[in-house]
Amino acid sequence: MNQKPLKILFLATWYPNRYDAMLGLFVKRHAEAVSYYAKVIVVNVFSTDKIKAIYELETSVSNNITTIIIYTRRSKTFIKPLNTLINGLRYIKAQQAAWKILKATDSTPDITHVHILTRAGLVALFLKAKHKIPYLITEHWSRYLPHHGGYKGLLRKYLTKKVIENSAGVTTVSQALKEGMNRVGLTHSQWEIIPNVVDTSLFKPCPPDNNNHNYCFSHISCFEEQSKNMSGILKAAKILRDKGKEFEILMIGDGQDIEDNKTYSKKLGISNIIHYTGVLEGPELVKTMCQCNCSILFSNYETFAIVIPENIACGIPVIAPKVGGIPEVLPDKFGSLIAVGDINALAQEMESYIDKQHHFDTEAMIEYVEENYSYDEVGHRFFLLYQSALKRP
Repeated sequence: MNQKPLKILFLATWYPNRYDAMLGLFVKRHAEAVSYYAKVIVVNVFSTDKIKAIYELETSVSNNITTIIIYTRRSKTFIKPLNTLINGLRYIKAQQAAWKILKATDSTPDITHVHILTRAGLVALFLKAKHKIPYLITEHWSRYLPHHGGYKGLLRKYLTKKVIENSAGVTTVSQALKEGMNRVGLTHSQWEIIPNVVDTSLFKPCPPDNNNHNYCFSHISCFEEQSKNMSGILKAAKILRDKGKEFEILMIGDGQDIEDNKTYSKKLGISNIIHYTGVLEGPELVKTMCQCNCSILFSNYETFAIVIPENIACGIPVIAPKVGGIPEVLPDKFGSLIAVGDINALAQEMESYIDKQHHFDTEAMIEYVEENYSYDEVGHRFFLLYQSALKRP
């Protein structure tokens, strides 16, 4: 007799939606990985000022994943505490509506999987108290890291601690994030490091464009200066350009600070070698990545940096700072680690790549990603955690 597949409820604070296709994409990939082993129902409540109604519902079913996104209209009165209260109440009502949908469609879960604290964790805590549904937590947010300093507020800290204490276990995408959470008093006896996912059927080597004769770097990010430090990359490029080095940089992505970055490249007089592609996805992204010889990150802090194993899967080495979870993801044999914020070190390392002082084993790079970051590997590790959590009293 076949056993019914587990039903896993993903309570996702961030998830791709109609207004932001990149938000929480790593959570979606975790859901896809888990769907290899269980039925997944994703619930995401997204607050926005782009809708007229107070609530809008969007549902979809793809393969073994049911997605429920409820958009709530963001309150914008002149009284900030009132906005906080109204938005909080709308979040609660949206979660109640989602639960009614789950009950009506025979989709009540065996276990809840919280992605990103703290509000979603409070919902999971309520479901455990009322319906005896255990929950696990996966944290992605870099706010616990020393360089970020975004984990603030006595009430937030109290509630976060309670949510973690009552969970069946916690996972983080890197050891560095675990240590950051431990440092602020968030601990649990059941804690594992489970990384983000790389779609190894998509990210793989492809033929380069033979028309491009200059050495080419890429930078792929959400273009948020505080964390990604794109200006530092431009400063390093300026140093090399002044030395007469021939190269180009493709800036792939979009974000809140991209226009400032474009302006700064013009100010430095290097806009002719800095090319902005906008957001690229799927095969178009991989094709563009493969036109580059090396990828650069220069972040001030990172919990994981999925673009590193994605590049490695394509046989592309990476230069990145030795900060946060990056050293866990980037072995020396597949790239270079430099001091965080050291522009001269970045320029020096970029120059060594332009001068072709490095050689890499593409087959070893592909094997490394398959063994550590594939859908099957990550999904199976989560499935074992679910089974273990359900067996514990």
